[in-house]
Amino acid sequence: MFKLAVVVTPVEAVFEAVAKIGKLEEAAAKAAEYGFEGIELSLIDPKVLSAAKIESVMSEYGLEVPAFSTGLNFLHEGLSLSSPDPNVREAAVRRLKEFVDLAEPLGAGVIVGLMRGRTEGRVAKEEAYRLMVESLRDLCKYAEGKGVSVFFEPLNRYETDLVNTVEEGLRVLADVGSEALKLLLDTFHMNIEEPVMEDSIKAASGKIGHFHVADSNRLAPGMGHLDFGSILEALKDAGYRGYLSAEVIMKPSFEEVLRKTRDTLRPIISRLSR
Repeated sequence: MFKLAVVVTPVEAVFEAVAKIGKLEEAAAKAAEYGFEGIELSLIDPKVLSAAKIESVMSEYGLEVPAFSTGLNFLHEGLSLSSPDPNVREAAVRRLKEFVDLAEPLGAGVIVGLMRGRTEGRVAKEEAYRLMVESLRDLCKYAEGKGVSVFFEPLNRYETDLVNTVEEGLRVLADVGSEALKLLLDTFHMNIEEPVMEDSIKAASGKIGHFHVADSNRLAPGMGHLDFGSILEALKDAGYRGYLSAEVIMKPSFEEVLRKTRDTLRPIISRLSR
């Protein structure tokens, strides 16, 4: 039915909803110990880890990499698909194509979240959106040729003013017009933006490529007030059968996040699988 993953990064990141690790092997060992099937890697420079190295570590611990998260490129380097500066947009697309190259041999997807950017300076929101769509078309054409999926993530209004809801995300898919482009839905963002999360999930039926889980407070599932039984049932009804990737604040510890996520979601997955 669903498999569990956790988001980790080997770099010193300013983003708090990710586990900061020293070595990939350490995170893989812990994820496997707690019964997870995958690790989602959040990177700045995709060239810091080779596909061969990642595959070796994942194989050793029986894990997969469902996706590469790219938002640190916006937070640390300002790379944005909607920037009014064409040089910045070109650099953003170029960096994302490098992620596609890394993802291809691993069968992973590439996430576009914060790297879509936000409205800047005197540029109207409509123009920023147009630039974003133009950049995504370039990226997705490249991804199609590599057989790699691009996961576009609606984000809450406090992180960007471009594409906050599932409905707006579906418009992006229609405007870009690429089979490579799918939605990444995130329970933390949906809890802020969607009137009824389950209805929005079902509205995206057949368009969901990846799924992030976090509770209402962005802590691990089970540490807030979201009804994950209802959420995962809607996800099942929407035809999704992929990873539930925990992108959460790592408190009180990485191990406790793994334990709480597993203990909250595994019984639900088992029930829905009957």
